Amino acid sequence: MRPDRYVLVVLAALFFAAAPPAVADQNHDRIVERVLKHVNQQRAINGAAPLAMNARLSDAAQKHAEDMARRDFVDHQSPDGRALQDRVASVGYPWRVIAENLAAGMSSPESTVQSWMTSPGHRDNMLSRDYLEAGIGYAVPPEGGKRPRYSHYWVVVFGARSR
Repeated sequence: MRPDRYVLVVLAALFFAAAPPAVADQNHDRIVERVLKHVNQQRAINGAAPLAMNARLSDAAQKHAEDMARRDFVDHQSPDGRALQDRVASVGYPWRVIAENLAAGMSSPESTVQSWMTSPGHRDNMLSRDYLEAGIGYAVPPEGGKRPRYSHYWVVVFGARSR
């Protein structure tokens, strides 16, 4: 192979190898935005103000979604004993009230929010006027290893800051 063709092949390989994460990041952002949109639609239907997205709560939610996907569990407490309060404190969110909705297995933001609406506790969290902000996490299991029970993991952390 001529050197100029080799360089072209290497550059093309690098371009295509780098493209999927950017696409995945954009898709992840759209998925998260759709969750917030549907949560806020339900809040509007029920007379509650929309929630604002909070980066710190999103960090806590995303880390928990990734942990659940990686270790194949669905629980408000991690296998290492970390609870919601611990996760929110670790990202520096000064909370007055917090709550969390989890889901696994639903393949879309719409079906996830709809399932929460049919569960009294999750519905109460979504519609509560106590919460002003939310953080959303979404993850899929890593490739390889044992087959997980679920292919999608969802977390919403609801909060209001301490005064």
